[in-house]
Amino acid sequence: MKITSNKMEIKFKDSPLNVESLFINSTDKILCENGTQSFLIRTPKSLSDPILLTNVGSIEISEDRIKFQVFDPTEDYKIICTIAKTENGLKYSIDAETPEPIWLIEWKLSGLDLQKILVPALGGQSLDKNMPAGSTLSYKYPFWWNAQFVLGETENGCLILDGKDVSPDLKLLRVTKETNGFALSYGAEAPAPLTSNNFHSEWYLEFVEGSWENSVDYHREWLEENFHLNSYKDNPSFPEWMNKINFVLEPWGARKSLQPSHTFKQMTERLYEFKKFHNPENTLVYLAGFAENGIDSHAPDYNPSEQCGGREEFKKLVDEAHTLGYKVMIHTNVLALTYGHKIYDEFKKYQVIDVFERPQGWAMDIDGDWLTEPFFAYVNPGFEEWGDYMSKMLGDLIDEFKLDAVFLDQTLLAFNVSSGPNFLTGMRNHVKKLHKNFPNVLFAGEGLHEQVLEALPVAQIHGIDSIAEVHGMEGQLEWRKVHPVSVYLFNKYTKFTGHLLTKHPSHPMFKLQEESYAKLGVIPTLCLYDYNQKIDLPEVHKMIERAKELNKEG
Repeated sequence: MKITSNKMEIKFKDSPLNVESLFINSTDKILCENGTQSFLIRTPKSLSDPILLTNVGSIEISEDRIKFQVFDPTEDYKIICTIAKTENGLKYSIDAETPEPIWLIEWKLSGLDLQKILVPALGGQSLDKNMPAGSTLSYKYPFWWNAQFVLGETENGCLILDGKDVSPDLKLLRVTKETNGFALSYGAEAPAPLTSNNFHSEWYLEFVEGSWENSVDYHREWLEENFHLNSYKDNPSFPEWMNKINFVLEPWGARKSLQPSHTFKQMTERLYEFKKFHNPENTLVYLAGFAENGIDSHAPDYNPSEQCGGREEFKKLVDEAHTLGYKVMIHTNVLALTYGHKIYDEFKKYQVIDVFERPQGWAMDIDGDWLTEPFFAYVNPGFEEWGDYMSKMLGDLIDEFKLDAVFLDQTLLAFNVSSGPNFLTGMRNHVKKLHKNFPNVLFAGEGLHEQVLEALPVAQIHGIDSIAEVHGMEGQLEWRKVHPVSVYLFNKYTKFTGHLLTKHPSHPMFKLQEESYAKLGVIPTLCLYDYNQKIDLPEVHKMIERAKELNKEG
């Protein structure tokens, strides 16, 4: 019982759940020997207790495909799986049928003999064989898993598991280390509202010879054809002046319940100081905390902070920056609506309602009880009413202060919404609408994934710090390292800058973070969280030298 394509052959034992071998024809290499494949179904009522499909029903075999049924012991839950050969490997198609609505389907292939796993997630990661047996990392598409493929490196090429799905439906990748190799799991989430007892999904398991870059380019061909992408140089939303930018200077402003990090006058002083070391025409000044009482305060109001000096001093700052040759970008949030805002009652009907019918927003633990307190609501950007409001509000700021760029925080977010327009399509169209309304202004985002790639010619790298300390990961580990798999895919379409929370050189984590930025070719970013933090430092001069090299490469 086997299927043989040009690139690979999968052979089963007595059951299609038992893999005798996965053989790569061109390299004469077995990548899976005595492995298994498995299926499970998660429903809204059994999220943590999934239904395992362990019983095999009918099997149909032809020259180019195998079709079989798998059931749970009650035979109430079933999947019909078809594995067909493609030019480069195999195509999986499943149709699930259950007595209750489906949330998530997961498929797993175990026993893979691979050198490394390369994941276009969290800025780009590689996982090697030193990953502890029994450990699993999970990545949700597109928020963490930014492109819907994963690579398994071998000596002569890469096994590529690829969704190749143009829809904005959410997906899941799990990487598990076993005693005898790796296991890869692919999950597909049903679009909300969850009312259907039937679900269809497809994915590909293929092989590409040569370097890992060849495999990324293989996915790129599909991506460009289906997402209508252009190089950022040909993107009308990418301003000509951005070609000169090789450094981001980020002086923080207002802070809630504290003295400001910088007043607007102090920010101006910073501009004059930085001018001694680097050309302002190559520098984007990013003003985080310029508004209200700090980042996200009173959102979506973005009035220049009174604690920093107010509107008049802010205008002086921007005008002086322009006189010196700098470009100026303000910080905003693409979907934040604070609960005390004057428009909340009118706009709360547009709040994100997730797949489990829960209202969503940003929350943090204020009082240390491990329970989060709500900060602000997330508005579904697919609602035109929100887009119109944000266009008016941002337009007033752009016109009054002659701003060059606007940063849109949290463009990376992804929700499977149970009511309202599709969130991901809405996010992409929302940003494109801002570009259309303000063609001479750059709109940049936080992070990047396939679904918003077309709309963001500039974005902050997101998730690199996960290799060290945040985002719920285990901390800095020898077997998980930063890898350029993501930027190699995306940097044709988008320029990456450092994240808004980039460490100052005085921070112990700065060295690791800057080394990662340098490896990925990210535009250097100097965050000044306090007026007393120094600019004239050896680390900063090294960043400036790296910035100049970026111009030569570009």
